[in-house]
Amino acid sequence: MSSYLFAWLLFLGLALGGMANLMLHNLTGGAWGGAVRPAFIACARLVPLAALLGLPVLIGMRELYPIAEGGWFGAPFFAARSVAYLLVWSALGFFVRTSAALSAVGLIVYAFTMSLAATDWIASLVPQWYSTGFGLVVAIGQMLAAMALAVAYAGLRAPAAGRPVFHDLGNLLLMYVLTWAYLAFMQFLIVWVGNLPREIAWYVPRLQTGWVALGVILVVFHFFAPLAILLFRSAKRSAPLLGSLAAALLAVHAIDVYWFVAPSVRPAGFHVAWLDPVMLVAAVALWWFAWRPARA
Repeated sequence: MSSYLFAWLLFLGLALGGMANLMLHNLTGGAWGGAVRPAFIACARLVPLAALLGLPVLIGMRELYPIAEGGWFGAPFFAARSVAYLLVWSALGFFVRTSAALSAVGLIVYAFTMSLAATDWIASLVPQWYSTGFGLVVAIGQMLAAMALAVAYAGLRAPAAGRPVFHDLGNLLLMYVLTWAYLAFMQFLIVWVGNLPREIAWYVPRLQTGWVALGVILVVFHFFAPLAILLFRSAKRSAPLLGSLAAALLAVHAIDVYWFVAPSVRPAGFHVAWLDPVMLVAAVALWWFAWRPARA
């Protein structure tokens, strides 16, 4: 179930991140949208499919989560909340493709529901831990991944879209990288300063076991390396280089999602279950076969 949860969160995050970026472009406009907007629309079209793929998680929720007899984590209320999130996102994925008027409200709804969903589906894997900023970390990661997907597709397949456009896309990628790093670091800093047993429960298996290797990879390749490259104007104006960097960011994002799930269910130390890569390959294959027709 943890392997399936990881793959599903990756699939769902790309769909929701594309939908959120589409709402953002509906509000701001800009020439940069011409190169990536079709990819965002395709992502938004896959939100209902991603919602359906979440049903096995609800069926097997007792294997993953601290389901109680009643209260917030009572099985009926947990399932009802989860279904509500998925229905709201599916509706948003439809309406924001046809009407820009809902985008402002849609972004607020997305941020609020994702904060709740991230707590229910990810943070609760460590029941004693909570963070009021965790939902924002997850949401920004989703938007970064969807932007990376769109830029990679545009940069590697259509380099003739124009240097100024790719310069703008490079700046947007840089903004997402910096925002993700700021939120993730501030969450860690607050927990580190407090140093309370309940608050450090999330970080102990991630920093004091073999899982710390994934944390190092995230710090280097999800922040420092892309930051160093995106500071150069020439890198942002080279469509093939920017597309390659975006593809690398997308790959590292998969590690980020894995880091959310695996250490929580295997806290003793680094261990990759054989189903983890199987589910990852299945999710990537399903995304590719569903996303390309949706884009067309």
